[in-house]
Amino acid sequence: MAYKDTLRIGMAGLLALVIGMAAAGAAWAQPETPPALPAVAEPPPAHDTALTVMAAVAGAIGTFFYIPFKVGLMCPGMALASGASLAVTGGDRATAEYLLRVGCTGTYLITPAMVRGQQEFHEAGER
Repeated sequence: MAYKDTLRIGMAGLLALVIGMAAAGAAWAQPETPPALPAVAEPPPAHDTALTVMAAVAGAIGTFFYIPFKVGLMCPGMALASGASLAVTGGDRATAEYLLRVGCTGTYLITPAMVRGQQEFHEAGER
């Protein structure tokens, strides 16, 4: 096999994995009819090692894909749009600062606490 063929197969496999993960995530996100709550609800387990490990792995995988998107595409793209806005509007700093803030603020690292729903994910534009 040539190097290009090996690279293509690897990239196809990675793409299939990402699509499969996205489809599985969409399936998990479908709303369910909640079961009737018992008279006294039990608190969730405070510390489950398996869930903690899975959340850490999911956070690492999410961060692996999200940081290049955020740092390599979103922030520089909005910085360019901010500069273009400054040039087109003749120096209107409010719009340029808004565009820069939207592109470069928010969460960069996805933590296990975010995966478990214990910490808030700050979208672009939030501080």
